[in-house]
Amino acid sequence: MTHAVGTSTLDATSDDDQKLRRIIADFPILARPTSRGKRLVYLDSAATSQKPRSVIQALVDYYEQYNANIHRGVYEIAERATAEFELARVKLARFIGAQVSEIVWVRNTTEAINLVAYSWGNANLRPGDAILLTELEHHSDLVPWQLLAERTGAALRFIPVDDCGNYVLDDLDELLDGCKLLAIAHVSNTLGTVAPLETIVPRAHAAGALVLVDGAQHAPQMPTSVAELGCDFFGLTGHKMLGPTGIGALWARPELLEAMPPFLTGGEMIRDVRLDGFSTNDVPWKFEAGTPPIAEAVGLAAAVEYLEGLGMEAVRSHEEALT
Repeated sequence: MTHAVGTSTLDATSDDDQKLRRIIADFPILARPTSRGKRLVYLDSAATSQKPRSVIQALVDYYEQYNANIHRGVYEIAERATAEFELARVKLARFIGAQVSEIVWVRNTTEAINLVAYSWGNANLRPGDAILLTELEHHSDLVPWQLLAERTGAALRFIPVDDCGNYVLDDLDELLDGCKLLAIAHVSNTLGTVAPLETIVPRAHAAGALVLVDGAQHAPQMPTSVAELGCDFFGLTGHKMLGPTGIGALWARPELLEAMPPFLTGGEMIRDVRLDGFSTNDVPWKFEAGTPPIAEAVGLAAAVEYLEGLGMEAVRSHEEALT
């Protein structure tokens, strides 16, 4: 699916046209000409989005004003870096309707899915269990489950898709029988198909399955409320929602995060280390080993603020008009 940045097919009013022009002006890259001297029109936001000036400036400000590691130093710029990093978590939690402690920083949606596959999946799946996917999943929401199935002996099942790209749900209850997890993209990155989660999620829960939603294409396009989605896990990536590369988030229900073992180990995810063992930090930090993407989190916070300034209902309406 492609989303246009740099032009509009809307029959806009004069006020709408001026607003769109102001938005276009917020993206420095759209001011550069192509090699043929034409104005750049970007049509690949499903792969990665362009960045508004405010996001770029947030990265510059971090590196120029308070570049330091977090959760360690007690000097001025380290304390500011820590504060801005954790404030970014607050802003993202607000953006998706979550509690701050439920937001785990990762590199991207791919890592969010792999975290669940390893940390939750290894501990909870056994031979005879099933994982339900769809035929439209991105490789990042397919291969981790293929490997998990190999490790645990679980079976993979797939919700079929018809010739129009719509999900065929006639046999959903049968597919869910014995299923421990349903993993599904809310919005397909290829066809733009929007999964009817309001139908699928309750039936999955009724069958005893947890639900992971790949929100990589969802988060940039429409309002997000993890409570309204009803899922148990939700992954997103910053670079598709006007933010930097190298930053994303996993949201999960708190009782799941508490029960899940760490995915990566090292500094920051520990509370205490001894030669004969260690104890883990609290959620969410027990999943955030090593120096995290500090600048990228700050940049993502700026992207969230930019999207909130546009209004996600307005973003969704414009997206629907384009497609």
